[in-house]
Amino acid sequence: MKLILVSHGPLSQALLQSAEMIVGKVAGVTALSLQPGMSPDTLQAQIETVIKEDAAGSDIVVALDLLGGTPANVTSKLLAVYPQLNVVTGMNLPMVIEFANQQLLGGALHFDQLLSMGKDGIVDVKAQLANVDDDEDE
Repeated sequence: MKLILVSHGPLSQALLQSAEMIVGKVAGVTALSLQPGMSPDTLQAQIETVIKEDAAGSDIVVALDLLGGTPANVTSKLLAVYPQLNVVTGMNLPMVIEFANQQLLGGALHFDQLLSMGKDGIVDVKAQLANVDDDEDE
């Protein structure tokens, strides 16, 4: 099981560092960044190198920062060559922590759970707190 984080700029490295601050070292994660002046072909080659390093043919998730950006566009091209890839945009910290937890629990990828944690990590805290206050008033 492998997770490749790809972003515009240093977001992917920062996301991995933040996850590791919470859960410790996360195995199987590579953080790649599109840098100013870097060509899409160079980024695509970097992603493909990480994919090819996985000789065991395990499940690979490519988590991207933004749909429609260069990282997403080059990864979409790679889907034609590697249709077994799981690709998701909108990567976030809950998603990376869920990946770490799945690694700790045996290393089987539960992609739906990974997506769910990412989506559930987006919460309107003000609205949630208002609901708690309303419940306490009853």
